[in-house]
Amino acid sequence: MTQNRIPFYFTVDFEDFYYDTLRHLNMVNPPYKKEALIKSYERIKYICNKYLENKKITFFVTGIVARQMPLLIQKIYNDGHEIGCHYNYHEDINKSNRKDFSFNLDQAIESIEKAIGVKPVGFRAANFAIDESNTWAYEEISKRFLYDSSFKTSKNIQSLSKNKNFKYLNNELIEFFIYEMPIFRNFFKIRTGGTFLRLFNAQLTIKALNETIKAGHVPILYIHPYELTLNHDFWIKWNEISFLPFSKRLYVWIRQMQWSHLGHKSVEKKISKICKIYEHQGEMKQLIK
Repeated sequence: MTQNRIPFYFTVDFEDFYYDTLRHLNMVNPPYKKEALIKSYERIKYICNKYLENKKITFFVTGIVARQMPLLIQKIYNDGHEIGCHYNYHEDINKSNRKDFSFNLDQAIESIEKAIGVKPVGFRAANFAIDESNTWAYEEISKRFLYDSSFKTSKNIQSLSKNKNFKYLNNELIEFFIYEMPIFRNFFKIRTGGTFLRLFNAQLTIKALNETIKAGHVPILYIHPYELTLNHDFWIKWNEISFLPFSKRLYVWIRQMQWSHLGHKSVEKKISKICKIYEHQGEMKQLIK
């Protein structure tokens, strides 16, 4: 390992892509990929041991996963990792309203607390889908959490100084922004993780991490369970979406290539390259002490 590496934080958005996708397609009572989630955690432990010096990481867990697999979430917590909240279902918050959002937040918190015995202190929205105008959402988050990591921005921290720590009524919320690096004259923006990590080379993610620091933000790498398993464990088979019209069925089946197939085998090598320059620091909740 290179000496004097740059600090960063490695996080996992712990969700069930298979269940979430089928639910979005309006399947009634879709099945779960429990074995795939277990496999993904084994891969995460391997990554932690080999590249992150076995330091603990933060898992942002959906409420539905906490309810369906409480023993796995308990094991992750007992292994020393932080359990944050990733909403109740994997839904875009900017399409919701205060009443439904509040209900689902409380459901997710209750499910996580039931699994691990403590309430989560950190939150990340599914798909980072809280628009800047959704002040009501941040108000509700601030009532329940100490920090958030949902706010996407390409701005320097100085221009966001008033929003670095949100304060709503008597509730303060520390924000760890997700930086988006503009490229092609701001036509496209690169984030440090997920699809961007899988589909582009490691150098682009490293550049985005460097730009994150230049902009004054905490460098955060995020990843999902379906990006770490190697045998397409979350893959939705053609016959499993037979309830869809043919055109939509074909679209969904092809589109999932983006999430469940492309670039998976390159992820470990990219993490290895990143960790020669960057050094994982531990759980994100350490940042609020």
